[in-house]
Amino acid sequence: MAEKKDFMAELAKEVDAKKHGRNVKIDTVDDFVPKKRAVKETEYDREEDYSAPVTKKKRETDLDETVKMEEPKTLKTFSDALNENTDFDAQEAYGDPDSPDSFAEEERVKVEKPKRHLSAGGKALIGIAVAAVVFLVYWFGFAPHIVMQDFTGKDLNAVSTWAKQNKMDAGVVATATPEYSMDVDKDLILSQSVPAGTKIRKDTPVTFTLSLGPDPDEAVAFPDIRNMTQSEITDWINENKLLKTKVTTQYSTTVESGAVISYDLKNADESSFTRGTTLNIICSKGAAPAGQVTVESWVNKEFAGANGWAASKKLTVNKQETYSDKVDSGLVISQSPEAGQSLEEGGTITFVVSKGKGVTVPNLVGYTKEQLDAWTADKNNDVTVVTKSIYNDAPAGSVISQSIDAGSVVDSGTVLELTVSLYLPILQTNSRQWLGKDYLELKAWVDDVNSKGANIQAGEYGADFQPTTSDEFPTPGQIVKYSCSYGTSSAGNGCDRPLSLNARIAYQVSTGPKTVATPTPTVIPDSGNEGGGSSSGGGTTIIINSANITPEVISDLSTLENFCNSNAISYETEAVDDDNFNADSEWSQTHKGATIKVQFPDGSFHYNDESSFGVSVRTGQVITIYTHGI
Repeated sequence: MAEKKDFMAELAKEVDAKKHGRNVKIDTVDDFVPKKRAVKETEYDREEDYSAPVTKKKRETDLDETVKMEEPKTLKTFSDALNENTDFDAQEAYGDPDSPDSFAEEERVKVEKPKRHLSAGGKALIGIAVAAVVFLVYWFGFAPHIVMQDFTGKDLNAVSTWAKQNKMDAGVVATATPEYSMDVDKDLILSQSVPAGTKIRKDTPVTFTLSLGPDPDEAVAFPDIRNMTQSEITDWINENKLLKTKVTTQYSTTVESGAVISYDLKNADESSFTRGTTLNIICSKGAAPAGQVTVESWVNKEFAGANGWAASKKLTVNKQETYSDKVDSGLVISQSPEAGQSLEEGGTITFVVSKGKGVTVPNLVGYTKEQLDAWTADKNNDVTVVTKSIYNDAPAGSVISQSIDAGSVVDSGTVLELTVSLYLPILQTNSRQWLGKDYLELKAWVDDVNSKGANIQAGEYGADFQPTTSDEFPTPGQIVKYSCSYGTSSAGNGCDRPLSLNARIAYQVSTGPKTVATPTPTVIPDSGNEGGGSSSGGGTTIIINSANITPEVISDLSTLENFCNSNAISYETEAVDDDNFNADSEWSQTHKGATIKVQFPDGSFHYNDESSFGVSVRTGQVITIYTHGI
């Protein structure tokens, strides 16, 4: 069974499509075919040389042909339904048949129109319009609008401000070579390349010429200055625009007010006077008021005279001394106030007094001996040089410090202390130089080099350098061996020169011979046994030689006793209790670790905690042995 169509819904759909310009085909057996309509000519189509496009509707159906369709006998067509609907308005639904169909497929066709010619009035209007456009383009794009000002007598700051206000292009403002001018002051604008009042554009170049002021080298007639008044001199200066002429005034009791006291030309004379010549003129102010002191000139005069004059005028003197190559010592270099000015009584006048030519001390550090000698030989360097030599790693003879700072100026004869390098200390010039010498000599050498800047130590350092007996060096205190460390050599290889400033010398000292020899008696013929002495039946006197007692001999009581017995030395032994031990301050404090104290025939005492000594005792002499804590 065929589906029924809602006529009103279909009609509404078609009307809506037409309103929105859509080409919607009604879904019925009948197709809607728009009528052919002629395109009306508008007023725009009548313009000359204008071709309006014409819409030509593509033919979908030949309206002259009759479409024959076999109608169903049981169904009504869509056309029948429209005819039966009395409320349907075809013109309202489909539009005016004479209007173009906007929804139909169209194509534009150029229509050739006949050309029309403008009238004379139309052409005139077009010409006026074109001229107006050209004028506006010129006026706003190319016409000059900036009015050039007169900058003569002004500075470049005024030009800069004007250029910024008018947004002138960068680089259009320039300056030419300056010129001398009597009318325009220096650094003001003398002339400009564009006259004032001229209209220019922002990219128009403008050049300004600056004034150098009056020409300083132009000759000026020199008048009779001494017979002119101060006002006449001022007028002469202004009229000729003199550049370096100065008028000062001072009180004078001899020259009337306004008259010239003196004048001074610098590096020129009256005949070669120019606008740029330096001229100083002093005019009188007349006598100073009551209670005022007119200052006199003391320049290049003795300060003693200036000081006396100031005292007579009840003025306070402020003396300042300085060095001068041109003014002799004791003379006044300058004063303040200057001559001619006035001071109230009790006022202060300052005199700068020469100390003569000073000596400028240079930086002498690093000078070699030859350079230092050359500097001190110069008579201009009149100072007293005192040198002090110390050990230092700087080359020998070179200056390593000075007592006066470099650049200082000092009086002639000033003491200048210089510290000069001795280089590094030299202990020996052969490998056995100190062997057999007394160790105190080495100590004295160390003290000497340390007093000159070194920091060397010497002593019995380490177990290998403790005191010992020696047959080669049997005298107690002799150096048996020595070695250096922290120097230029390795320990044990001697002390090759030079040593470092902080070297350490280790030495070993002999305490006496290693082998104790039996004393050999000396036989002296007897001469009748006069004078006493021991005798032996053969008529001879026997004298036993002395024996040397060292720390090793008194190290313990049995060794000491055996030594005395072997060498025919008498001895007495005495035990010391604690009270007597404490009462002996040297033993109980200095040698409190000793257990044996020996008193020798020469009155000296030695203890068994000492490391080095040697005492010679002859056969038959007596020693006293004191013991404590044994």
